[in-house]
Amino acid sequence: MTTELKVFDGPVLPEWIDYNGHMNDACYVLVFSRAIDEFMLQIGMDEAFRTEYQVSIYTMQSMVHYLREVSLGEPLQVEAHLLESDAKKLRVFFTMRHGDNGTELAAMETLLLHMDMAAHRAAPMLPDTAARVEALQQRQDSADWPALAGRSIALTRPRS
Repeated sequence: MTTELKVFDGPVLPEWIDYNGHMNDACYVLVFSRAIDEFMLQIGMDEAFRTEYQVSIYTMQSMVHYLREVSLGEPLQVEAHLLESDAKKLRVFFTMRHGDNGTELAAMETLLLHMDMAAHRAAPMLPDTAARVEALQQRQDSADWPALAGRSIALTRPRS
């Protein structure tokens, strides 16, 4: 059984290219944001579900790792790995790869929060969503954690 969850597949668009001739740093995050949207769909939180039950997902925190420059037209694929979850939160690691050769281009670890939009506050996932998340968690629990998961920003020089 595969543990991969593909959540984005598409080329680098012209409007994503910056003055250095490669994909702008903000556009990596744009791709990851679209991957979060697809992740929501894959756990059953499509627009109709969100509207009917007045729920959504908010991004609470993200850490982006820029690993390689990406040029115009290059094919991108993003996979999601659900690292851990509870009744309200999802910790997800997204890996962006080159669509042809699989080279890792970037990664983003993010903390997502399930929201009750009517009350404007965090709330436990509804039973259908929780069941889908649990099934995904069980499917991905056996996969190795990405090496960059849990990394923070730090300089490597000793403090005085």
